[in-house]
Amino acid sequence: MKLWNAPAPVDNRGDGTNCRRNPESGVALIESAFVLPLLLVLAMGMLDFGRAFHTKSVLDQAAREGARIAVVTTPDADLVTDKVNAVLASSGVTAGSVLITGPDASNMVTVTVTTTFTFITPGVFALVGGDYGNTIPMSGQTVMRFEG
Repeated sequence: MKLWNAPAPVDNRGDGTNCRRNPESGVALIESAFVLPLLLVLAMGMLDFGRAFHTKSVLDQAAREGARIAVVTTPDADLVTDKVNAVLASSGVTAGSVLITGPDASNMVTVTVTTTFTFITPGVFALVGGDYGNTIPMSGQTVMRFEG
């Protein structure tokens, strides 16, 4: 028993195949066009965040190595700066400045290493309403007791 009359398949090609089009054809392409830019921005943001996290970790390590040299020497600023630059160069980071203070009254030596981090993706913050530019200052600092 037939409750409704279904339209017969249409043979537009003349080869006996049914070429009736799906009414939703092309929707996936349009949806991809809307979602793909957002996914690319998210992926580039994750890449930049990972690079920034790595740079901060390297700055902390360089300050730690420099502080270790500083507490076992006079502290010798040239030795400390050379060690800091060697640690930074091994990971491709350039130091903006190396500041050595101390030993102070409590025999503590502080080494601070600063640099400027540049994002790969320009204008990512502008998408979320921030105007921070394309660079941010970063620093790593270590305090150790003077042993000399």
